[in-house]
Amino acid sequence: MPRSGYTVAKNRNRFEVLALETERLRLAVLRRSEAPRVTEYFRKNREFHKAFAQTHTDDYFTVSMQKKYLAYDYNSFLEGSLVPLWICLKETGEIIGRVSFFNFAFGGMMSCACGYHLDKDHTGKGYMTEALKGAMAFVFDEYRMHRIEAFILPENEPSLNLVKRLGFHYEGQRISYMHINGRYRDHEAFYMLEDDAK
Repeated sequence: MPRSGYTVAKNRNRFEVLALETERLRLAVLRRSEAPRVTEYFRKNREFHKAFAQTHTDDYFTVSMQKKYLAYDYNSFLEGSLVPLWICLKETGEIIGRVSFFNFAFGGMMSCACGYHLDKDHTGKGYMTEALKGAMAFVFDEYRMHRIEAFILPENEPSLNLVKRLGFHYEGQRISYMHINGRYRDHEAFYMLEDDAK
């Protein structure tokens, strides 16, 4: 029986490869035709995301580069190595963030990691809690994962509060985990098991 928090959309838009619905949101794997909208989202939030996102060069914030990233998303999704879900408001279709699942390990591990970011004008409204809860339920159901991990900068209090609210467990530090804002940074490591999400 599927977990609560999401439904697979019966009707997809032409630019969606997969779409999930939660109470207020639509979570979708987008085709490369959506590169202009994705680029606009990243440009708008460039400074807001800078302190917590991996380091990017200027060409990342161009339509041509985002077409390449969306093509990579599409191919990786079909291969089963990435679940790249863009978060859109149901009412307007506006892109307000993303939650993705990567580093899939199957066999004896059945684990993956998740990452996420949100539009600066839509924080504090519970959107990421809703999106991550629904997306994780889908990944646990569809990919039969046993464990989902999240790695967060120590000073990113909103993100730390988010994973704790969702029931993640603290595991320790991941040393020099990712290049953030010009240097490699340690991250706090959290995990959730499939039974935690039932």
